[in-house]
Amino acid sequence: MWPRFSSLPSLRLPRPRLREVLFFLLSACATAPAWIVRHPPLQDLPTHLAILRVVHSYSDPRYGFREDFQLNLFHTQYLLYYLLGSLLAYVLGVVKANIALMCLYLGGTVLAMRDLVRVLGKDERITIFTLPLLVNVMFLFGFLPFLLGIPTCLLGLSNAIRHIERPSRKTGIVLGVIALALFLLHLFPFALFAIGFIALFPWTRPREWIRAGLPVLPAAALAVLWMASSETGHNSLKSLSTPGAGVLPYDASIQAAAQWSINVFRDPTDELYFLLAGLVALVAAGLAQGDRDRSRPVSRAYALLPIVCAVLYFTTGEYVGDVWLFAQRFPVLALITAVPLLRMPTGGRGLVVTVAAAAVGLGAILNVCQHFVVFERTEVGDFDEALEQMAPARRVAGLIFDKSSAVVNLAPFLHFVSYYQAEKGGVIQFSNANIRYSPFHFKPDRFPPQGQPARLRWEWTPEAARIEELFPYYDYVLTRGPGFRPPAGTFHMKWHGDRWAVWEKG
Repeated sequence: MWPRFSSLPSLRLPRPRLREVLFFLLSACATAPAWIVRHPPLQDLPTHLAILRVVHSYSDPRYGFREDFQLNLFHTQYLLYYLLGSLLAYVLGVVKANIALMCLYLGGTVLAMRDLVRVLGKDERITIFTLPLLVNVMFLFGFLPFLLGIPTCLLGLSNAIRHIERPSRKTGIVLGVIALALFLLHLFPFALFAIGFIALFPWTRPREWIRAGLPVLPAAALAVLWMASSETGHNSLKSLSTPGAGVLPYDASIQAAAQWSINVFRDPTDELYFLLAGLVALVAAGLAQGDRDRSRPVSRAYALLPIVCAVLYFTTGEYVGDVWLFAQRFPVLALITAVPLLRMPTGGRGLVVTVAAAAVGLGAILNVCQHFVVFERTEVGDFDEALEQMAPARRVAGLIFDKSSAVVNLAPFLHFVSYYQAEKGGVIQFSNANIRYSPFHFKPDRFPPQGQPARLRWEWTPEAARIEELFPYYDYVLTRGPGFRPPAGTFHMKWHGDRWAVWEKG
């Protein structure tokens, strides 16, 4: 039997302007993991910084990019991420521009979720349950364009509902711009938006089909053109047409669900906050029993979205064409898109749940910041001093023998050599210039020593690097952990710290 809250005052929600301020403060707090330390433990973050540097400073002779690389911006699936980052970099610089984009994901997801929840007729305080889900395993991987697509997708769905219900030129333009932005940002959230849009579409009102669907036609046409003309699109279609390829058994998928969603840290604190958030959500649902459900009928169509995410997690494999970790992205998406389906009790009961949810959400963000600070202080160490030892616009190979962390899961140091290219330019290895969907590539006659892209998993196997791959092409070798023993006359140790070492040619 649920406890009575008759003794609590039946408080009204704060005035609209105050509520705006409170949600803005919540979203601002949510951005803290993006800027709390200089080197957040995101595996692909250094790679994105290096790519952004090449795109933004390609013609700047101080970085020496034009000699070795050629830009092909329309070759990338993340065009908008790097274009927007480059524009911000004119004002903020490359590093702070990328921090701003990370903040757009973290804080923007809170605000976009609030907008969607309100359009669905739900209590906007449900949005608070988004906070513990923001720093997830996909964030730890550093899949930043994919993650930035999440608030864009949520915003697209809320504006799709507005346009379908009350179409106007303004709603059509806004919806069309968001759909185009999603396609240019990342195909995965664009596909998620397409599923939601199909579910929300007024299929029972044929007279409204043209007006409802017209704004998204440009984005849909670009998607069809991409699928028909690009190698990545062909590979993706081929993979999707092969049912069951790489799909795990159901029991293995269930066991791995937490691994691909909430298991960020080595200790159990992230799971604890997830369990607390789930418990508060259950209490909220229980205390809301008997209250009038004010959610609008359109919520039933929206509910298809988290259901589809769950189904796709169990029925798709690790690879779809060139897209890695395809099925593994759906647990995070299922959790985030399920938030609007929660319930919030009214009156004093709602006040208790709101305070509890906010405490858990802010506690989860604080827990992330504490772990990031420990990572920076105890494991990153004197990395910046190592970078200072290397002259700008040179060639640097990274041999990361010690990739892992005692604080976070995955391999946060795997791409740390990319910080050199982000700050000082030049050529690095491992380089995303080897990747098919990168916005820049080596010029045909400027490949590193082997004359072709690096072998598969080069960055994962530093012990397999032969001296012919390194000398005399690279000016420096950056190492973390022991394992590099260059022959005499090739590289000598210029500097070493507790974990990092810089080796110079000659």
